[in-house]
Amino acid sequence: MWFVASGRRYEFEEVPPETFAAFKAAFAKGRFFNDHIRNHFRYRRVAAGNDPE
Repeated sequence: MWFVASGRRYEFEEVPPETFAAFKAAFAKGRFFNDHIRNHFRYRRVAAGNDPE
């Protein structure tokens, strides 16, 4: 998941495909992220140049 404003990239673990699809379709992605993803799934910051395949 790429955060344009900060330029930081995070990899979230075990996000169900339907949650990711709903995030992509959401009009207000920030609100959806805060309500349904943030603090619900484990994550790690991905260093520049170490993008997941």
